[in-house]
Amino acid sequence: MATISSLLSDHVILQVRSVDRLFLEGYVPRLQTQFQVIRFLLDRGLPIPSPAVLGRIGREYVSAVEQLIVDRDIPVVRFVKGDVKEEIARLFRAAERERSFGVVMVGVARERTSAWRGWRDGAPDGHPRFEYRRQSIFPNNYYWYIRDPDWGPGF
Repeated sequence: MATISSLLSDHVILQVRSVDRLFLEGYVPRLQTQFQVIRFLLDRGLPIPSPAVLGRIGREYVSAVEQLIVDRDIPVVRFVKGDVKEEIARLFRAAERERSFGVVMVGVARERTSAWRGWRDGAPDGHPRFEYRRQSIFPNNYYWYIRDPDWGPGF
């Protein structure tokens, strides 16, 4: 009997000519349902799983990113709809001439994504309850343009 590997061995080829993008997307298996979001919030030691905690976590992340940008004096470009990000990033090729490595620019773009949002379900103030659902939002997305000594430019 043939195996999948033996069937595909003559038909599937992977060729990599160059790599200029690495896409990292966070996936948290324990945050896939409303009840998992509530557990995530309760595990932070708060008696009420309030959506305000999600906002605080997001603000702390943005603050850390902004502090890193300030500390390392990294140029920031705010992309608008229709911008070709790669063309704008080419303007920062000075880092190649200076032989510097690391983050050479951070691009910021507001883009649609799905995220957990919460609201009160109408319970009394003494024991508030919250509902959570995924909704489309437009948060800032950060594009980290780097120059690596081995891989060269990328983001």
